[in-house]
Amino acid sequence: MKELPTLPFDNPSILGIAPQMRALQQEGPITRVRTAGEDAWLVTHYDEVKALLSDRRLGLSDPKPVRAVKSTARSTMMALMAGDDHGTEAAEHPRMRELLVPRFSTRRMRLMKTRIEQHVDELLDRLAASTAPADLHRALSFPLPTMVVCDLLGVPLADRERIGQWARGTFDQSDSQHSVNTFQQVVDYVTELVVRKRTDPGDDILSELIAEKDGTLSTEYIAQLGCAVLLFGYETTIVRIDMGTLLLLRNPAQRALLAENPELAPAAVEEILRLAVGGKGSNALIPRYAHSDITVGETVIRTGDAVMLAIGAANIDDRAFPDSDVLDLTRDKPKSHMAFGHGTRHCIGRVLARIELTAVFERLFRRLPDLRLAVPEESLRWQEHRITGGFDEIPVTF
Repeated sequence: MKELPTLPFDNPSILGIAPQMRALQQEGPITRVRTAGEDAWLVTHYDEVKALLSDRRLGLSDPKPVRAVKSTARSTMMALMAGDDHGTEAAEHPRMRELLVPRFSTRRMRLMKTRIEQHVDELLDRLAASTAPADLHRALSFPLPTMVVCDLLGVPLADRERIGQWARGTFDQSDSQHSVNTFQQVVDYVTELVVRKRTDPGDDILSELIAEKDGTLSTEYIAQLGCAVLLFGYETTIVRIDMGTLLLLRNPAQRALLAENPELAPAAVEEILRLAVGGKGSNALIPRYAHSDITVGETVIRTGDAVMLAIGAANIDDRAFPDSDVLDLTRDKPKSHMAFGHGTRHCIGRVLARIELTAVFERLFRRLPDLRLAVPEESLRWQEHRITGGFDEIPVTF
C-alpha cells in the first residue's frame, strides 16, 4: 500500500506554498493525506474548496469525537466557535453568529476607520523616531490589532499587552498546560469585565450583548462570546501585517508602485491576503468534518471523514488566478480569494481586518520609504507551534 503524504509538509521558504502541496494540487483537486491525529481528505483546487466552504454538510465538530486526537489549543478554538460538540453545533454556531454578526456591520466598522488610522499614524511616528534597527512586529504589527480589539470590547488599552500574550499562550500547541492556564486567564478577565459593564456600560460590544435579548443572556455566555472576539479578533491580522510587509519587500517594483499610488492599498491588501501563507502552511488550512456523504469529482467523502480545505493552495490555483504566484497590485478583476473563508462561516471580522490592513499599507512605505529588513529573510522564524503561526520579531532598518 502506498504511504500517504503526511501534513504538515516541509517548506524551504518562510513564505508561500510548500512544494509538496503544489505538487498534489497539480495531480487533482482532492487526495488522501495523513495528519497528526487522523487521515483526512486534502482539497486544493479553487472551485472545490470554494464549494465545500459553503457546503452545510461539512461542520466544525467531529461526528466521532472519541477517535479525535487534538491539541488543547485546537480544542479551545473549536469550543470558541461553538464547534466542539456534534450534538449542539447545528444550533449553537448559528446562534453565536446571529449575536456577533450585527456587532461587525460594515457601517460600524467604517465608523472605526478614523480611529484606526490615528493608531497607525501614532505607531509609525513612534517607529520612525526610534533608533534602527527596530522590531516592526513589536512596533506596529502586534500593537495595532490589539488596540483595535480593545476598542471594540471596551478593554482598557493599559491591558492590551497581557491580553495579547494570553492569546498567544491559548493557541500554543506545544504546551497544553500553558494553553489551559492562559485561556482561563482570558475567561476570568472577560467575565470580570462583563460584570463591571452590567453596572457601567460603554459604547462597546460587551455592553451591547448585555442589553441583547432583553438582558437575558448570561454573564458566562457573554464572556464566551467576548473571548471569541478577543482571541480571534486580531492574531491573524498581526500575522498578515508582518507577512504583507515581507511580501512587498520581496517585490520592490510593487512596493514602489504602492508608495507612489496609495489608492492601490486595497488591491495590495487583497493580494497580501491571497498570498499570506507561512512556514509549513498551517495558517492556510481549514479543518472540517463530513456530517453527511459528499461527492467531489469521483471521490466520495464519507460521513465522519476529516477534510482539510487548503485555502492557501486554492488561492494560488492557476485555474483561478493567472500568474498565481505573482504579487500583482494591478490584477484585472481578480476572483475572490478565500483568506476569510466563504459561505455560511465567512469570517465575521473581515471588513475590520481589511480596514486595518489598508490603513497600514497606505502609510507604511510612504512614512518609511527606506524600510528594509535588518537581517537576512531566512533568519526569521515562523512559529509553527502556534495555530495561527506568525513571527515574534521582524527586525528592520529605515
